[in-house]
Amino acid sequence: MYSLSKSERLCSKKLIDELLISKCSFVKYPFRVLFKESSQPNEFPTRIAISVSKKKFKRAVKRNRVKRLTREAFRLNKTEFYNKMVKGQTVDILFIYLDDNLPTYSKTEKAVKSSMQKILTLLSPAS
Repeated sequence: MYSLSKSERLCSKKLIDELLISKCSFVKYPFRVLFKESSQPNEFPTRIAISVSKKKFKRAVKRNRVKRLTREAFRLNKTEFYNKMVKGQTVDILFIYLDDNLPTYSKTEKAVKSSMQKILTLLSPAS
């Protein structure tokens, strides 16, 4: 349960395009979070993708570090998120990093946790 498998990652171009068109988004600094209920069911309740701008971080090493910190924060806190979700529901989430500076893990984890809480509150009236 503490791993982040391939089926928990959002890789499909079609699903990412659907996510970018959807109106469900908010900002939990340093992330802009886009989410929607998935059109394709999955064995896991959530699929995530992380985007870091090449304009803000020219070096791939820094972009990969931000992605790694975000994935790790999600991975360690996803069990609590999964337990609170409605059974049979699949959500696609895209984290877009907005800041110009490299984050610390604590700042990243705090933003990811609060984002997951907000997603739960925004999805509960719809279901």
